Amino acid sequence: MKNLILLCFLTTGITVYGQKNTPAVSVPAPVTQKFQQQFPQATDVKWKENKAKLYKVEFKSGTTKKGHDAWFDASGNLVKQKVDISKDELPAAVKQAIQQQFAGYTIHDTDKIDEKGVFSYKVELKKKPEEREVTFSNTGKVLENVLK
Repeated sequence: MKNLILLCFLTTGITVYGQKNTPAVSVPAPVTQKFQQQFPQATDVKWKENKAKLYKVEFKSGTTKKGHDAWFDASGNLVKQKVDISKDELPAAVKQAIQQQFAGYTIHDTDKIDEKGVFSYKVELKKKPEEREVTFSNTGKVLENVLK
């Protein structure tokens, strides 16, 4: 009987944990309209609101189903955009900077960031036991270097 009661508590706990919901984000109409205009092929759309009152949308787009993140202000203006890219899509200057400044590291994840027309590239670099997240300008200059 004790085992049956323990099993019931365990099952109930797992069920409640599995149903933990994140609150729905109320996205203003101008934001959703601009998003739909700019990304009509978007799928797997998930909205979040951050502390700066920007609306972040995570989605997949295009035939390759690349991951995208976009940030809109409350008026529907696109403030920032991030797209997953392959390491082959990095600019030559960024690849050269990695070879020169991060010899021995391997590239694991790459993102292209467009912030109001200014492009940068966030690259996850690994060299056991180290992992870094380095942001480069399109000219190969290191803008940020974070040890994870």
